[in-house]
Amino acid sequence: MKTIPSDIGGEPAGPVDTIDHGMRHWERQANAFRSVVQLKKITCTDELRRAAEELGGRYKDMQYFEITTSAVRKVLIEKGMFTEQQLQAKMAEIRARFNVPDEIESPLKTAAKK
Repeated sequence: MKTIPSDIGGEPAGPVDTIDHGMRHWERQANAFRSVVQLKKITCTDELRRAAEELGGRYKDMQYFEITTSAVRKVLIEKGMFTEQQLQAKMAEIRARFNVPDEIESPLKTAAKK
């Protein structure tokens, strides 16, 4: 049987952080967007779970909302809602409009990797 990234039950993982850290602004937006696409029946939990599991090795290095946002992105592209190129172009347009760095260049991402 093939093991998927989320199939970690029973493996040692250390203590579980049970403190509610709240949601960052982008996490609230991402959560709302996911809720809307599910409410409108554009996608469902099973499709999102499958897309998240297909993240492979990246899954363990991502936080919850990064996983769910990546899954929504994958499913919407698969369904032809937009192409990867259209999404990249729109993201570049918005970054330029608001002078926001690419997520790879983000100071938060850089600090988190140290």
